[in-house]
Amino acid sequence: MRNSNVKTLVMIALFAAIAFVLNSIKLFTMPYGGSVSLCSMMPVMLLAVLMGNRAGLACGLVLGVLSMINGVYIVHPAQFLLDYILPYTFLGLAGFWGYQHNGKVFLGAVIAVVFSVSCNILSGAIYFGAYAPEGMNPWVYSIVYNLMSNGLEGALSIVVLMLLPLQRFADVIVKK
Repeated sequence: MRNSNVKTLVMIALFAAIAFVLNSIKLFTMPYGGSVSLCSMMPVMLLAVLMGNRAGLACGLVLGVLSMINGVYIVHPAQFLLDYILPYTFLGLAGFWGYQHNGKVFLGAVIAVVFSVSCNILSGAIYFGAYAPEGMNPWVYSIVYNLMSNGLEGALSIVVLMLLPLQRFADVIVKK
């Protein structure tokens, strides 16, 4: 039992570190700080799919804390949670149905990305609505902005996740 716990902790740290490195590789940057990174959501979702939601949620939480190394912009404690902690943590929900069926992996990943991006949309509309162009609804602006950045990255991460040989990963990571 103890070896299993140590292995899980090591996997959480390893996958969070990989996601952090991928998060540092920007494909393009948007105005006001948004960007699309190189599939940084995928390692958290992959770990969740392989080792379960508990490990995935923990990995996402670690990634959220690590992401603050690159700088934070806090206007309110709730905004801090919505922008830095919850979006990464929610990615851990991708493993709800395991790795055995591609359709369920896809559905779990989509649900995780929807929850993650929803946090960013909520934060953007409530706390950063002033950046919306004059006459534009802050909710519409936040939805468009966050779908073009975090939504796009989530979609790319899901595509990469679905292309991975999940059974082979599971044979190496889960079963040994």
